[in-house]
Amino acid sequence: MKELSIVFPIHNEENNIRSLLSSWSYELVKNKIDYEFVLVEDGSTDKTKKIIKELESQYPIINLSQDEKRYYTKAVVDGIYNSNKKYILCTDSDNQIKVESLIENIPFLPQENEFIFGYRNPRNDPIKRIIISKIFKILHDFLFHSKLKDPSCPFVIGLNKTYKKLPREKLMMMREGFWWGFVGVSMISKVKFLEKPIKHYSREIGESTYKVSNILRIVLINTIGLLKIKFNL
Repeated sequence: MKELSIVFPIHNEENNIRSLLSSWSYELVKNKIDYEFVLVEDGSTDKTKKIIKELESQYPIINLSQDEKRYYTKAVVDGIYNSNKKYILCTDSDNQIKVESLIENIPFLPQENEFIFGYRNPRNDPIKRIIISKIFKILHDFLFHSKLKDPSCPFVIGLNKTYKKLPREKLMMMREGFWWGFVGVSMISKVKFLEKPIKHYSREIGESTYKVSNILRIVLINTIGLLKIKFNL
């Protein structure tokens, strides 16, 4: 039996969280996977906290809810360090990535010092987000030469001990663009990537926190973070 912690950063997902856990749990049990949901609720202002509390009686949940917003990077890192199973999958809670992508990759689970990195095929995000991501990838490729098609994809599987060998302080250098930094830190730590296509769905409920008015700030913060990681600043 495979052991798997699924880390979900969550913010204001009251309309998604029930169906998300239900669909994932059904397939995980069906495929005889020993799992836990690591729910890193991040200062939601809707009913997300209350719903997670109710769902604790239905599913194996590690509830990391808090009132203060910690932002995406710290949410993912907190989730990793509170995971107990042999393997960890980090992915998003917006239902754009379904459990089918995990099940398809169970036969290819990585060895030590490897990560499976998904690439969205095709990517179903607003065009403005895709354009900014493609432009930023030019800088990322220049600095790290990862050869990944989609280094910002929130679908990463690895051994628990592989995740936890990465220097935590370096992972925390990317407050806004965690996966870009994660790739850089992994490469510096000599971790390899196995890249697999995954299905990516349009967001049905809720809205992305990404806003055009924040573009310059996000690009600047991400650029500084990558430079710190690359040059050990």
